[in-house]
Amino acid sequence: MVGNMSESLETFDPDAIVDQVLGGQKDRFRLLVREYGLLVRGYLAARVYHLEDAEDLAQEAFLVAFSKLSTYEIGTNFRAWLLSIAKFQLNNHWRKTSRRANAMDRFRHDIAEAVQPEMEKASDELKQDRIRRLLDCISKLPDRTRHLIRAGLDGVRMESLAEELNLKPNAIYQLRHRSHLTLRKCMEQRTLES
Repeated sequence: MVGNMSESLETFDPDAIVDQVLGGQKDRFRLLVREYGLLVRGYLAARVYHLEDAEDLAQEAFLVAFSKLSTYEIGTNFRAWLLSIAKFQLNNHWRKTSRRANAMDRFRHDIAEAVQPEMEKASDELKQDRIRRLLDCISKLPDRTRHLIRAGLDGVRMESLAEELNLKPNAIYQLRHRSHLTLRKCMEQRTLES
């Protein structure tokens, strides 16, 4: 027989309470819940992200323990038996969560596949539009600056270009920098116009 609830854990005898519950005093199960509730909730809370999930899993674990109480062997470790039920509930929770996450990943993948052709088309159109604007901006540059830009795109070395244009390399760098700024300004202006 169990004494009052102020008794310490050392004198708490879960086997006696299990006997009473199995003997028909079902309301005595609350003593097991009261004694082991914090342990089970703590075990679960340390392993799940949301506290609400831990609370739900703890309730489910106690419901399973109540329904399977007849399978508990008196004289064995009730605490370990109860925690094994909590662990089983936790594993089920992870499996369900994983399935939901996998379903969400599949959904995202399907959406991405469905939208991808349209996105590629829009991207290609945007690239084509930018290329048209860039070519238009380049066409408005002076011949010498256009030649400088073309040489840069073709990978002509700065020293060779300086020799060809009869300029010092530093002057080529400055011209290239100014032409890039001019192109950028033109591109920004064309973007605003479209």
